[in-house]
Amino acid sequence: MPVPLFDAHCDTITAAMRKGEGLRKNSLHLDLESLRAYSPCAQVFAIFTRPEGDSAGAEPDYDRPDAPAELLYGLYQKAVGCLLAEFDENSDILMHCLTADDVRLARRENKIAAFVSVEGAELLSCDVERLQEAYDLGVRLVNITWNYPNSLSGTAMSSNKRGLTEKGRAFVRRAQEMGVMLDMSHISEAAFWDTLEEAARPVLASHSNSKALCPHPRNLSDDQFVGLVRLGGAAGLNLCPDFLGMGRDIEAVVEHAEHFLALGGEKSVCLGADLDGIDELPKGFGGVEDMDKIYEAMLRRNYNEDLVRDIFYNNLLGVFERAL
Repeated sequence: MPVPLFDAHCDTITAAMRKGEGLRKNSLHLDLESLRAYSPCAQVFAIFTRPEGDSAGAEPDYDRPDAPAELLYGLYQKAVGCLLAEFDENSDILMHCLTADDVRLARRENKIAAFVSVEGAELLSCDVERLQEAYDLGVRLVNITWNYPNSLSGTAMSSNKRGLTEKGRAFVRRAQEMGVMLDMSHISEAAFWDTLEEAARPVLASHSNSKALCPHPRNLSDDQFVGLVRLGGAAGLNLCPDFLGMGRDIEAVVEHAEHFLALGGEKSVCLGADLDGIDELPKGFGGVEDMDKIYEAMLRRNYNEDLVRDIFYNNLLGVFERAL
């Protein structure tokens, strides 16, 4: 039986733009030809335009916490234009999806289902009108923050760990009304709980592991994960070794899955590998072509195969169904 795959986060378009490569076949962690080995297959492609340092071809003030809003918005426009052009160029094997029903249509047509997310609302100037413009272009997920605080919220990775501002609460409400899924990876814990207070639809932590197993600030506490479960959301298993801890290998990925499952996460554990957004991969893992190794590792733990298929595909599809 083919291995399914629905992954909640990759930074491949940014990496491809840096290297002058495309999505179909490249030297990166992920390309479309490799994704086609999975069936059915769906992938969320993040627009991420705050890479660290000038090695990414950034303008001199690109990576400053106070980078000008118009600079960031211009970079977002360039990146989303490039991504949508790649979608068009590869429409024979890929479908740009806006809803869960679109995912099912892509499956029937034997195509990769592709979604667009924006990693950091500062790329949209933290502005609801620009969020609407992004929605009209086909964006369906947005991280409230990346690693730097913005006018909406503090972050997990900075000294500014404040909750949502009033502007942030209004942004959350508007995104939910619009049908844009909110991504809780990178946000401060205080803002996480503020968002859940405002949320009527499920939210997602697309690429965050368990803090109980690896105390990295980007990971989720048990209470946070249970909060996602109660709202019908999910957490995507991140392959960054610094977020895995333990053996920094595929078995560590499974340990994080097991911990979340023990918290009632049978329908709330999914994948968010963060490919092309991390500098190092787990031991024994070379790229998206090796995602099936995680599948096999779960089966070796005597997981029911239906449960593994839920983790690899069905759970995230269910969240998209409820959130969009």
